[in-house]
Amino acid sequence: MVALPLVWLADVLRATGLTVVETDGWRNRTATSGPLPDPVGVLEHHTATPASYENPAPSVQLCIDGRPDLAGPLCHAMIGFDGVVHMIAAGRANHAGRARASGPVPAGDGNILYVGFEWDYQGVDQGPSPEQYDAALEATRAVLNHLGSPMDAARGHKETSVTGKIDPGHVDMDQFRAQLGNRKQEDVMTPEQDAILRRLETELLGPRGPKGEIQGWQTDLGPRTIVAMLVDLVNEVVAKQQNPAAAAQAPAPDAEAIKAAFQALPPDQAAPLLAELVRIQQARQPTPEQYAQRSQP
Repeated sequence: MVALPLVWLADVLRATGLTVVETDGWRNRTATSGPLPDPVGVLEHHTATPASYENPAPSVQLCIDGRPDLAGPLCHAMIGFDGVVHMIAAGRANHAGRARASGPVPAGDGNILYVGFEWDYQGVDQGPSPEQYDAALEATRAVLNHLGSPMDAARGHKETSVTGKIDPGHVDMDQFRAQLGNRKQEDVMTPEQDAILRRLETELLGPRGPKGEIQGWQTDLGPRTIVAMLVDLVNEVVAKQQNPAAAAQAPAPDAEAIKAAFQALPPDQAAPLLAELVRIQQARQPTPEQYAQRSQP
């Protein structure tokens, strides 16, 4: 099977730090209403469905299946009220219809010209949440950078529609585009820095699952992250301090064995582990006020 043109989308979004959920079959999902996308811009929409932090993504299935009057998929990705991005389709999506020229993007078949993002909120009586808005900024910026397109190629459906669409409601697209272009240079990581950060994240949290969930490393006690294992160690030490009798019966830790275990670790694995140990130790240090209280008779 030939890969659809937007199969890269989840990886590009996840590389920004966004939480990405890959719905089943999204990489092979496409509409049959016309040619596949060859995008030069990103088009923002709202779903017109009320959403909340308790129910942040009620329209996922609607975006996949479509409506009675419009077959799905209805976008390429849907951004929940909580800022989580749900992957919908890697092929053609029926989100834009015929588009008029807007900014640097010419008129034409909007489903070819744009990657389509649906924001899951009602749009008339309800605007997007801050988390949703920020996620849309990150996602849009990442896609435009991947496409090699200017930030002005981010458009709202209300700017391209020939039928009077109003989405995304409660969003000033001029301000949105200005914010896309105002990212501080120091906030932009080089590819090398991004690779290092993702490697450290993997070493601390373990490999992620197929839907982006944290899985942890497999241990005799089940999946555990490095941070969780360190917390277990600290809790064990505290428990022994609180119960000296039990501690006296427990075997003393073998300092040489611990040292040998650290020496056996590759440097790029030992470094984050040691950094986390330092952080935990610093967090356990008494404050000056606590020291003063201890010194009082």
